[in-house]
Amino acid sequence: MVEHIVLFKLREGTTKEEKEAILETLRELANLDGVAEFSVGLNHSKEGKSKGFEVGMRIAFRDQAALDAYVPSERHIAIVDRVRKHFADVIVVDYTP
Repeated sequence: MVEHIVLFKLREGTTKEEKEAILETLRELANLDGVAEFSVGLNHSKEGKSKGFEVGMRIAFRDQAALDAYVPSERHIAIVDRVRKHFADVIVVDYTP
């Protein structure tokens, strides 16, 4: 299993409706080949340490080969391209537990 963690900082002025649409779009990634587990949601931490990152996404891939195939896949790129305009910054961390 390989964990793929992505944090999204949204552009200032992103509306509540746009945030919900972003989540719905990102949920489409759950159906891509190699995805074993998927979750995405809006940050609600009260710790004040998010540095402006509002959306968290976790994808567990069955193995490194599945992640390696996912990253350049046309379907992954097409889904993300639909919401990319809302991103001010993105952090990606991959690890094997």
